[in-house]
Amino acid sequence: MDDLSITPISDSACSSYLSAAARRLCCGNMLATYKRHGMSWDEELFSERWRDNENYAIRINGEWVGFISLKALPDILYLRDLQLVPHWQGRGVGSACLNWLIQLATQQEYGQSLMKDRASELSPGAQPCPRALRLRVFSDSPALALYQRHGFTLVNEQCTPTRSGSIMALERPLAFQTAPTLAPRGDHAPLPLSGNASLDTIIGDLTEEDALTITAKRKRQSPPAARNIAHH
Repeated sequence: MDDLSITPISDSACSSYLSAAARRLCCGNMLATYKRHGMSWDEELFSERWRDNENYAIRINGEWVGFISLKALPDILYLRDLQLVPHWQGRGVGSACLNWLIQLATQQEYGQSLMKDRASELSPGAQPCPRALRLRVFSDSPALALYQRHGFTLVNEQCTPTRSGSIMALERPLAFQTAPTLAPRGDHAPLPLSGNASLDTIIGDLTEEDALTITAKRKRQSPPAARNIAHH
C-alpha cells in the first residue's frame, strides 16, 4: 500500500528546498506547453507567486512528489498550481488531490480562517468564505478532462487567446459544511469524497501548523496498468 499525504509547507529551513524543487518541477512540466502557446517561463514570477500563495507538499510513502499552491481572493479560492512528478502522473494522485482540496475548501471553519483577512473587500453582508474554486488551464491540456470530471466548468466563456489555443478559466461552486470537522481526530473515520478517485481517503491529525492533513492509502499500480489521467 502507498501512503499519500498533503501537508502545508511552513516557513522553515526545508521551505527553501521545497520552493526550489517546486520551481524545477513546474518548469519541467510546463516549458513545452508554454513554448507551444508562445509564452516563456518566468522564474521571478514563479518565486513571487510562491511567496504569495498557500503552498502544500504532496508526498507518497514520505517522498516528495509534487505540490499544490492556493491563493485566497475576496470570494474565490484559486488553485494556482497542481504539479506532480512525471512518474506519478496518470495514476489517480491528481484526482485524490482535487478531492482533498474540495473537501478542505468546503469546511466552513477553514473558509472563514482563509478569507478573514479579505473580509473588508467583500460586498456588505457577504460571508468571509470562498464561494467557489477557480483555476486556469490551457485549452489543449490533458488535465482539462480531469477538472471537468470534478465539476469545474468554463467561467462565462472566459478565454485568453494564445498562439496554439487559449487559457481557460474554470470554476467549481462550493457547498459549505457546518459540522466542526476540522477538530483533531484520532479515529481515522472515512472522509466522503466526490469524483472518481481510486484512493480510500481518511482524515489524519492536524499538523503542527494547525492545518488539515489528509492521509490516503492506495494499492500499488504499475505504470502500464494506470488509468489515463494526465495533469498539467
